[in-house]
Amino acid sequence: MAFKFYTVDRIENNIAVLFDDDDKKSDVPVANLPKGLKEGDILSFDAENNIYIIDKDKTSQVKSNIDDRFKSLFKKK
Repeated sequence: MAFKFYTVDRIENNIAVLFDDDDKKSDVPVANLPKGLKEGDILSFDAENNIYIIDKDKTSQVKSNIDDRFKSLFKKK
């Protein structure tokens, strides 16, 4: 089972703007995506079943890494 990952960049007019790991942009109707989708979520695309799935673990990991990087910018030296 091969999965491709996408980051939800933004949602505009019921269209989600997604970027894959190669920074290729895709516009996908929100109706074709899981309910509860938010900007910043990481989606995996299951090509076998033609569905997107919110990868909560990967989303949490990426958000944590971003928070850590942001906090490191303001550390006193």
